[in-house]
Amino acid sequence: MSQGVRAQDLFKLKSVSQALAADDQVYFVENSIDAGENRYLAKIKRADRAGHVQDVATNGQLSLQPAVAADRVYYAAKVGAAKSQLFTVATTGDVPTLVTMATPDEAVNTVIAAADGQSVYFKTTETAELPKLPNQEKFPRTRRVTRLINKADGYGWLPQDATYRLRRYVPATGAVEEVSQYGFDFSLTSVSADGHYVTILRDDQPANDRNFAHGAYCLDTQTGTTVDLTASLTHGHFEDATLSPDGKQVALVGDNGAAGRHTVANVYLVAATGGELTSLTADLDADPAPEFAGDFVQQPGSKLVRWLDAQRVVFVTAFHGHSQLYVGNQVGITCVDDTARQIVDFDVIDSETLALSVSYQDLPSALVTFSLTQDDETVRYDPNAAYEETHEFAHPQRFDYQSADGQALEGWYLPAQTQAAKTPVLLYVHGGPHANYGEAFFYEFQVHASRGYAVVFFNPRGSTSYGQAFESHVNGHYGEDDFDDVMTGLDVALKTFPELDADRQYIAGGSYGGFMTTWAVGHTKRFAAAVSQRSVTNWISLFGISDIGFYFNPEELGVDLFAEGGVAAYWKQSPLAYAQNVTTPIRLLHGEWDMRCPISQSEEFFTAVKRHGVDADFIRYPQSFHGVSRNGLPNLRIQRIDDMTEWFTAHPTVNRG
Repeated sequence: MSQGVRAQDLFKLKSVSQALAADDQVYFVENSIDAGENRYLAKIKRADRAGHVQDVATNGQLSLQPAVAADRVYYAAKVGAAKSQLFTVATTGDVPTLVTMATPDEAVNTVIAAADGQSVYFKTTETAELPKLPNQEKFPRTRRVTRLINKADGYGWLPQDATYRLRRYVPATGAVEEVSQYGFDFSLTSVSADGHYVTILRDDQPANDRNFAHGAYCLDTQTGTTVDLTASLTHGHFEDATLSPDGKQVALVGDNGAAGRHTVANVYLVAATGGELTSLTADLDADPAPEFAGDFVQQPGSKLVRWLDAQRVVFVTAFHGHSQLYVGNQVGITCVDDTARQIVDFDVIDSETLALSVSYQDLPSALVTFSLTQDDETVRYDPNAAYEETHEFAHPQRFDYQSADGQALEGWYLPAQTQAAKTPVLLYVHGGPHANYGEAFFYEFQVHASRGYAVVFFNPRGSTSYGQAFESHVNGHYGEDDFDDVMTGLDVALKTFPELDADRQYIAGGSYGGFMTTWAVGHTKRFAAAVSQRSVTNWISLFGISDIGFYFNPEELGVDLFAEGGVAAYWKQSPLAYAQNVTTPIRLLHGEWDMRCPISQSEEFFTAVKRHGVDADFIRYPQSFHGVSRNGLPNLRIQRIDDMTEWFTAHPTVNRG
């Protein structure tokens, strides 16, 4: 008999990402988790047209960023305690060779090969500084902070003394050359077919921590000349740039900054010599820089747009909670795939065929080839095929509903996998808020379903993939229509699915979802219990302690903290302001290394509700950043779900106080 997904199955399930097509082969990264070492693994494999799969690079803990030049694969790998370095191996697999070990403090971040196979470019970061977390120095040193942007969740304290380099490896001679050097960070995004030009992304004013313009540039690697491709959008923020096969154009994905950091992106074309940008998606109510709220995919690639040929581009958007695939040029674009799924990564095999890494709510991950002319696709590799023979995933049901003020909304219902006349219902709110739930595998939801909980989840106003007005609606209005949207969705689910037990309603969420959880218990007594994770509870204190607070809060709350009315607006939209109304049993979960929503946010709320007698407790997760549920220590990801189940089980009935 098939069984559902157990929490421990995190160590069995695998995902594929970073698809790269070369010579009718598709190279990709297979992600897994080592239970014994409690760490993530990534190795490079390849699949041929017939679906035969072969290991290519398995050395080290993480082998990433495959690039093919002639009959060699180049990639970045972290081996032992050393920082990630550039390795090469035969395309058929063999013993890997270390290409370069520049200095012990220099790490390889990105690897891209020129189509002619004559050069391989890679970016490096060199710094002797260690992040605050983890820091095992026997004789720790002080850290002098001088910049507003001085830390980053998932890393720790940012280095103040680092050198970023663009390097080139020449296979014919074995030479490693330094092309350029910077005192600020940048992203390498594409290389011209002949290796003469590269595109990079960087801050337009790197030394100004209050200017968030992030532009795209084309660099002549022989002369050092740089062209600003996005000079006309002085407040723009770009996330990808890709040179056309003939080197004449660049495809861009980014935004004009009109709505701040949550501006919906567009796909643009511009001449490689600079000039006017042409938007391909200005009239498209979708987002070509999608952000799905999920917890399964590891090491996704960063490419958002690619060229089919010298004239046509292909890109993926998020639309109403799922991916859409588009092909087009300056004349127009066409949607070529509207399947209810997430396209994680993609690459061009030829002008008529793509390689896609995909995920469905009831299929974790697969590598497929997609035909643009025959409207069909073939699965090249399913990393979980053996697992799926003995396990049954819970199957979601999507439904539409309307808010109290008539806004069209959508949600999903994931049924419990137990036999019961009535099942408890768990309302789960996504983070962001500018992200979206959708048609993608969610490991944690599957575990809750296998444990007998029906999960309902929605995209309230503020979510992405529904256009700019929908996404911006929450700004300055946290806890208003967004709260009504999820509560209305829960009411509709209870009426639509009679097996749901109205006497056993639970709520949970992380980050913005944690905000909504703590907000909800201060405004309703309908839930039997709540679990708030890595939440925002006090916008006033978050302003100064979050790695993004000083610029995120003013945009999200519609006013600067120090402007007239700022403190009042921040407090009005803070769950902590309503803590005295809470009677719902609540468990707060938080990572001790969280720099996005530091752990003091939960400490403040716990103190407030515990002080006046609420059944509450607080669990601290060591060595855990904000993303503990997605990429945190594997054992703690499992422990966190167990902690949730324990709390819900201990509170089977509503305490209305």
